[in-house]
Amino acid sequence: MRSRLILCLCLAVLTVGVLAPPAAAEKSVHYDASEFPGRSVAFQLKGSNGYSIGIYAYSDPLEERERIGISVTRERVGAFYGAPVRLTDTTVKADLGSLGRVDLHLNPSGREKTIRLKCSGGDTFTYEPGVYEGSLEFKGEEGFTSIRETQVPLRPLLTSFCGGGTGYGESRGPGEVGARIRGISFTHGRTLSFQVNKNHARSRAIFSAEIRERRDKILIHRTVEGVAPANAFRFDPNLETARLSLPAPFSGSATLARSPDSFSPLWRGNLALDFPGRSNVPLAGPQVHVSLVHACFNRSATPNTAESC
Repeated sequence: MRSRLILCLCLAVLTVGVLAPPAAAEKSVHYDASEFPGRSVAFQLKGSNGYSIGIYAYSDPLEERERIGISVTRERVGAFYGAPVRLTDTTVKADLGSLGRVDLHLNPSGREKTIRLKCSGGDTFTYEPGVYEGSLEFKGEEGFTSIRETQVPLRPLLTSFCGGGTGYGESRGPGEVGARIRGISFTHGRTLSFQVNKNHARSRAIFSAEIRERRDKILIHRTVEGVAPANAFRFDPNLETARLSLPAPFSGSATLARSPDSFSPLWRGNLALDFPGRSNVPLAGPQVHVSLVHACFNRSATPNTAESC
């Protein structure tokens, strides 16, 4: 591990908190917070409208930078923010502009606590619990979630992922009976992309979309994924035409048609998507470049997400 950032990500906020030893290791390992260079803090909170908010801040002396990350998630949607932070052994300060601010001071407990790292073969980690006091405010764009706290406990979060990881794969070629439509756009100073797969005519459609943008010094990444009924994605066997009409958080529809006189397919309609904090984002029109190919999509951890080809 190069820095406490890795430890922070493993123990709290965005990931599920396991420091796993190498497969060949036979003895358990004890980790201590003092062993890691730099600084890191992490909090897990509950925002409004059912969102979970994870906040982590770190300083990496090897890369000479300090950053704060905010992860806002609910079911299959999320928004992730990254910004500069001022971090010391006892303070966390970040100006998030219209999104809020973090101005916290640590009151340490003066004692040590050792916890076992699940799914690690008996490894343990020792740290000093404490409580941060001050002001922590976050308000998502368009009011999709918010939080305001004056006291925030510091403690590792050890949600185990013993059930296994996730993975997916896609095969493409004329031999596949399914199809995949993918779109991308770089307009308005952001990167927008989406993908919809359907493995055969009667299977459900699986979709994912993301948008990356910057607001002043803040990097923002929003994601949406899910499953739609079979009629949400229709295409002819030769992939000359296709139609998307997806349920909420989508609205509208779009059609694809191949023209002999055009290098790229024609992609028209009023299809739009509501991301967390950014609603009604257009997914169709001449500024969105699309491709349509024969494909089969499989996700290992959720076999019922999309039927096999």
